[in-house]
Parts: sequence; structure tokens; C-alpha cells
Amino acid sequence: MKIDERHLIQLAAVVKSGGVTEGAALLGLAQPAVSRTLSMLEKRLGEPLFIRGRRPLQPTPLGIALAEHGLTMLAASRKASDLLESFRVGKSGVVRVGGSPFFMDS
Repeated sequence: MKIDERHLIQLAAVVKSGGVTEGAALLGLAQPAVSRTLSMLEKRLGEPLFIRGRRPLQPTPLGIALAEHGLTMLAASRKASDLLESFRVGKSGVVRVGGSPFFMDS
């Protein structure tokens, strides 16, 4: 079964923050959208991801295992964004300067 990476990232944010509202805020998403995603993921897997009725939300062992994968994806995504930003502002990358031999010798 293929699991959408975005769903794992949302699960990881909820587990990390301890609540759906906080996890949604961490990702810049609306709380109802994250709630729907988690509900859909649970239905698709056929297993609960959180223990019902607990505050803060407590993940099941499956929820913890899947959230770890989501955290890895979230970290990789943020590293890629940071790398892109450093290229945009000129902090990293390669600059090559070319010229004719006459000018390059001195």
C-alpha cells in the first residue's frame, strides 16, 4: 500500500506538537484539513493512529512508527528548502569566471 508522504508529514507534526490544531499551525495548514487527513489515513490503514479520548493526543505504536518516517521527510524537506534559499541569496553554489588568456594570465 502506497502512503502519501504529505500525510506522514502531517501525522508527524501532530505527534510532535501533541494536538491537531498545533500540528496544523506548525505546517501552516487548516486544522479541519489535517483532521480529515488523519481520519482518512486511519481508515485506509484500518488501524488507529491515536488513543481516543486522551489529551494531549497520544499516538499508538503504529502512529509513533509512521510519525518517525514523517519527521524524516519533514527534515529532508526543510533542508532542501534551506539549500534552495542559500543558492538564491548566493551563500552556496559555484561561480565560474571566464576570460581570454591575455587577461587571465595577470
